[in-house]
Amino acid sequence: MAIPVIDFSKLDGDESEATLAELAAGFEEWGFFQLVNTGIPDDLLERVKKVCSDIYKLREDGFKESNPAVKALARLVDQEGEGLAMKKIEDMDWEDVFTLQDDLPWPSNPPSFK
Repeated sequence: MAIPVIDFSKLDGDESEATLAELAAGFEEWGFFQLVNTGIPDDLLERVKKVCSDIYKLREDGFKESNPAVKALARLVDQEGEGLAMKKIEDMDWEDVFTLQDDLPWPSNPPSFK
């Protein structure tokens, strides 16, 4: 089986209903798909990939200090790497690890992220 490839340009034409059905199937049956002919310029996509990569590199060290759940996970990883016995983490709000918080200022570094 191949990953679904969906021609986004067909949403504006006679094949829009069939294309919407392909999108729905991609979400429901696969959970992902490849969009082609989106109209998004390649240079913009490359700039977005670069700035995303840059911000992850900058955040890598600071991420471990970002909240209690991440700190606890970082300690476990460090302990495992040092061959120390790991202990169970109790009473941790794990959902908090992957939440983007709207009350934080928009990152200004790297400047191109804005």
